[in-house]
Amino acid sequence: GVRRGSDVAKALALGARAVMVGRAYLWGLGANGQAGVENVLDILRNGLDSAVLGMGKASIHDLTPEDLVIPDGFELALGQPSDRP
Repeated sequence: GVRRGSDVAKALALGARAVMVGRAYLWGLGANGQAGVENVLDILRNGLDSAVLGMGKASIHDLTPEDLVIPDGFELALGQPSDRP
């Protein structure tokens, strides 16, 4: 799931065109209403900006799968059977 801005950066680097933030906005809503939701979104955005800049990129549009360190055997192509139980 997406919990941090760096999770958003990883998804975008792997080719996502959109990322759903799940329950995070609900936590903000429950804690402080609209201001809480805005705070959660600000935190995610700042985390995304930090992750992108930390990778030496100027924009999310510059992210590619080569920017990520993916351990051997961790990738799984959609539509192909897994050898994992």
